[in-house]
Amino acid sequence: MKALARLALVLLGLTLAAASLIPLVPIEWWAARLLDFPRLQLAAALAVVGLGLAPLLRTSPGTVGPALALAIAALVVNVIILWPYRPTGTTRPGACPIESQLSVLVANVQLGNRNAEALVEAVERVEPDLLLAMETDAWWDDVLKSRLGSMPHSLQRITGSYYGIHLFSRLPLVNGEIRHPAGQDTPAVVTGITLRSGEVVTFVGLHPKPPQVWQSARGRDAELYAAANVLRERRGSGLLAGDLNATPWELAVERMQRLAGLIDPRRGYGYVATWNAQSSWMRWPLDHVLHDGTFATLAIERLDAFGSDHFPYLVRLCRQVGEHPKTPSPRDADDIATANAVLAAAGATERLLPR
Repeated sequence: MKALARLALVLLGLTLAAASLIPLVPIEWWAARLLDFPRLQLAAALAVVGLGLAPLLRTSPGTVGPALALAIAALVVNVIILWPYRPTGTTRPGACPIESQLSVLVANVQLGNRNAEALVEAVERVEPDLLLAMETDAWWDDVLKSRLGSMPHSLQRITGSYYGIHLFSRLPLVNGEIRHPAGQDTPAVVTGITLRSGEVVTFVGLHPKPPQVWQSARGRDAELYAAANVLRERRGSGLLAGDLNATPWELAVERMQRLAGLIDPRRGYGYVATWNAQSSWMRWPLDHVLHDGTFATLAIERLDAFGSDHFPYLVRLCRQVGEHPKTPSPRDADDIATANAVLAAAGATERLLPR
């Protein structure tokens, strides 16, 4: 019995270690990319297994030793990856004038969910400047338009599928349009937002396809790179939001941030898991609001569940007075080559230029 328990712990440690290390390899298949999601859970499980293996090291060093070493190495990898997303008491900006404030609420409503009242009440309570709602259909279109009179500016595309998208805004929109980044069949919002100061900033809202284990993540990654290109080409201040079906530490997300010059406000503010609202422990951060360096984060808040599998995610920003959009720094050649290869493989016409 002891031998079987020891073998089970060894095999579990090796499995958890492999699950932690495989996503470090740039493999496009969702079966590999999905392993990037539960890093917090993997780290916790590895710590428990490591504690279980340690007492067995003296009696079975040949079997337990390699498994324990690999488990510790994988645990260290997970800790290093998650470390930036711990709450550090980041110093927030001082008072931010109202004309420089911008708040964004991201809410994947989950197709078929009809608990609109709870979401509307949350919107009325937190009063965001922008509401990006995803997986919306004609029913959500009717309800939200009739209830969100304080957000008169809107863009939407009703698809009848999981990729309906709505943007509601208290602030005027400029040259708003619905695009299909990288030629994918998932619509995205691209628009200017007129701040109370009169300045116009670029907003991109998107919802790439979610994981399908037997498929490639190439389409999702191509959308991220195409969205980064939109922000880069527009040059001015900008931000990107949505259910990206990606965690902030994934290779594709980090590359997208470098290409567009975006900052993740979760760094220093906390993990802030937004999916799965229907589970108490399998949760990870899939909803995002990313901004460039002309904004500073005032606050992040995960709102209460409202029947969807996603929690609403609210980020309050301050446009920094005196900060002007800078000339984009040169893009890393490897990032450009990788992004262009993914865009080409996905059948997109967009290409990133090295400027």
